Amino acid sequence: MSAEQTFQILTAPGSIEPDSHFYFRGRFSLAEPGAVRIKLLAANWFEAWLDKAWLAEGPSRFDLAHPEFRYLEKELPAGEHLLAFHVHYQGVETRLMPLETPMFVFAEIEGVEIDWSFLPLDEAYRKTGRRLDCILGWTEWCRTDKLPAGWRERSFDDSAWQQPVARAWTKPIENFQCLEIGEIRHVDLRPEQIGEGVLVNMSMFTHDPTAGFMARHLDDKSLPPQGKWFRFDLGKVRLGRPSVTVTAPSGSVVQMAYAESLTHGRVSPYISSSAGDLQTCNLDHFVLRGGTQTVKPLHPKGGRFVEVHIFGDEIADVDVVFEERVYYPDPPEGSFSCSDELLNRIWTVGVETLRSCSEDAITDNPTRERGQWLGDAVGAGMDILACSYSDMRPLKRGLIQAAQCAADDGLIPAVFPGTLSFLPSFSVQWVAAVPHYVELSGDFQTLEKLYPAAVANIRSFDSDLSDDGLCMNPTRWNFIDWGYRGSSTGFTDEDEHYVEMDPALSLFYLKALQALIRWAELLGNPDDVAQWKDEEQAFRLKVDRFLKTVDGNPADWEKIGYHAAALALGSGLLAEPERRAACVNYIKQHILSCFPNRPDAPRLYDTTVEASQLITPFFAHHVFPPLIEAGEMEFALEQFRVCWGYWLDAGLTTWPEVFDLRWSHCHQWSGCPTWILSRYVLGLHPRYDLGNDHYDLRLEPGGLDRASGTIPVPYSDKTVSVSWKRTDAGIDYGLTASSPIVLHCPDGKMIQVASEYQSLI
Repeated sequence: MSAEQTFQILTAPGSIEPDSHFYFRGRFSLAEPGAVRIKLLAANWFEAWLDKAWLAEGPSRFDLAHPEFRYLEKELPAGEHLLAFHVHYQGVETRLMPLETPMFVFAEIEGVEIDWSFLPLDEAYRKTGRRLDCILGWTEWCRTDKLPAGWRERSFDDSAWQQPVARAWTKPIENFQCLEIGEIRHVDLRPEQIGEGVLVNMSMFTHDPTAGFMARHLDDKSLPPQGKWFRFDLGKVRLGRPSVTVTAPSGSVVQMAYAESLTHGRVSPYISSSAGDLQTCNLDHFVLRGGTQTVKPLHPKGGRFVEVHIFGDEIADVDVVFEERVYYPDPPEGSFSCSDELLNRIWTVGVETLRSCSEDAITDNPTRERGQWLGDAVGAGMDILACSYSDMRPLKRGLIQAAQCAADDGLIPAVFPGTLSFLPSFSVQWVAAVPHYVELSGDFQTLEKLYPAAVANIRSFDSDLSDDGLCMNPTRWNFIDWGYRGSSTGFTDEDEHYVEMDPALSLFYLKALQALIRWAELLGNPDDVAQWKDEEQAFRLKVDRFLKTVDGNPADWEKIGYHAAALALGSGLLAEPERRAACVNYIKQHILSCFPNRPDAPRLYDTTVEASQLITPFFAHHVFPPLIEAGEMEFALEQFRVCWGYWLDAGLTTWPEVFDLRWSHCHQWSGCPTWILSRYVLGLHPRYDLGNDHYDLRLEPGGLDRASGTIPVPYSDKTVSVSWKRTDAGIDYGLTASSPIVLHCPDGKMIQVASEYQSLI
C-alpha cells in the first residue's frame, strides 16, 4: 500500500478526552452459512466479541505508518450476527503506542455490510487522572451499575446509541498488512491464596488511590470492619488480568492491586524504579451493581502478587481467577539438564522470565513498562529465545519495527513504537543483531530487507567519529549499562553530558562494522564488503591505539574499565597472548570484587548510581562468552551459581533487573545463563548463515560430569537433542536430529548427520 492509500476507520465525532471508554456494536447478516473472513483493529486498547463469544484483544503495538490488522476466519450460520467492541482511548503516549494514536475501530468482513452504533461510557468510567505509571495507561475506575446490561446480545436495543463517524486514516501509510505473529495465549490460573482478613478504610477512595490502598488497616480489631481483603501469589511475575466473582450488595467496591514483590508483607500499587513514580497507581476499582457479579479489568497488568479489597456488607462467595496473557507456551520446546541441579534451576528461570516478557513483542518487563527495548531483545533475549522456542516471529517483528521507526537521519531507536527514545549503544547493537538473527534462523529475506536501514543507521554516527573512536553524543542518552558513566542521565537534578570518545561505545561500533562486512558478504555485494572492510580496519586501528594508550599514557585495564575490557576481549583486537591473559585476569578480579560476590561491595540501589565497582546481569551477556572462549567456563559456571543463585535464595522465580532487589523483579535481559548453558555446555552453535541446519560443534563442559538437552530448529517442529557424559576415555558425546544437520567441527571438518551422531571428545 502506498502512502497515498488509506483505510476507513470508525470513531466518535468531535474531540475525545483522554481516558475515555466506548462500546461499539456492529450488526450484520448472512444469507447462507459459511466461513467469514474478518479484519479488525482498534485502539488504544480493545476487546472484541462475535455473537457474545470472545474474539480478540489488542492492538499489537504498531507505528502509525505501519498499522497491522488481525485476520480471523470463523464459521457462522445464516442469520443475524453481532460484532461488539470495548474500546479505551488513552490519549497519552505509552511504551506501546504513540500519543497521536486516535480512538478508532476498524472491522471488515469480506462481502458483508456492517451497521454500526456506539455508546460513550463517561458515566460508567471515572477519569481519575491517575496512570499505572507515566509510561503506561490509566487506572480503570468503573461504576458497573452504569454499564448497559446485555450489550453484547444480538437482541439488545441500541436504538438510542449514536452513529460513529467514518473517516479515512489520517496518517501517511507505508503499509497496512496482516499481523504476522502467532496468537497470544490466555491461560486461566488459580492463584495461591496467602492471606485474608477484614479491613478498615482510612482515606477517601478518590483523594489518592495509591496512598489510600496502603493506608488501610488490615485486621485492625479496634475499629469496625468495612470489608474483606484477600492476597494471592501467582507463583512468578506474570502479565494478565484477575477476574473477581463476588456476591455483595449494590454499591460495594472491589479494588485489585498488583505488585512484583511485597512491601512489609503487603501488595503496594506503587511501581518502584519507574520514571514519574509520583503518579504510579497499579490498581483497578469497580463499584458493583449488586448480587452475584464478576468484574475484570480491560487492560492486562503485571505482577506476582495480587491483593483484592472488597468494601461492603454481607460479602460472600468470593472467587478469584487470574488470566495470564503470554505468547510462549509452557513447557518450552528446548530443554537443558546437567549434573548440577542449581544450574538446571537457573536455566529454567531464564526461560520463565522470557515467557513473562513475551506478548506481541519481546519486552523488558511486564509490569513497569512492557517496553520493546532493543538492547533487551537483541541482547540475551534473542539467544534465550533461540534455545527455548522455534517461533521467533515477535523478535523478527521487533527488528523490522525498529527500522520502521528510525529517525530522519537513520538512527535506530532504542525503544519503540510508542515512546521513541534513541540510545546510541542500542542503535549500533541492532546492526550486529540482524546478522546474528540470521545465524540463528536462516531468515535471509529479513537480512536483505533491513540492509538499507543498517547503512543509514551506521551513517548517522559519522559526525560523532573522532581520532580515537566514537564519541558520546550530548543530545542522546549514552546508556551502556546501569552504573556506567552517563546511565543516570534524566534521573538526577543535574545531568552531565559527555562528548569525548567512549571506549565501550566505540567497541560496540566496531562490532557493528564487523557485522556489516558479514552482512554484505551474505548478500553477495563485494563492493560493499570492500567498503566495510576499509572502514572496519581504519576504526580498528583507532580503537587499538586507544586501548594501548589512554590520555597519552600507557594504558592498563583498570583505566580502560570493565565494560570496554570485556568488549575488547570479544572484538578480535587482543591478538597477543599476554594482553589477552591480562584482560581476562582483570575482568575476573573485577567481577569478584563486586556484589553479590562481595556482600560489602557498593550496591546499584537506583538509577542515579554511577560507580565502577559494579556488575549487572544485563552486561553479563557480553562478558561471559569471550571469557568462556578464553578458557574460563568453570569461572562462568561458578558465577552463575553465586550471582544468580543469590536470587533463588531470595525466593525469586523470575530474574530481576540488576543485582539489587529494589528494582524490577522480572527482566528477561538478565537471563544470559540460560542460552550460555544451552549453547556452550551442549556444544551446538547455530550457523544458519552457512546454510539451513548448520551448526558449529564447540563443547565447553567446564567441570560438569554430564549434560543433555534439546535445541529447537527455528520456524519448524523439528529439534536436535544432545547428550554427553564424562568417561575414563573422555567425553562420550551424542546427538539425535529429527532431520539431517551439518556439523562444523573444531578441526575444520564438516560432518553430515542424517539422524544420529556419536563421538568421543
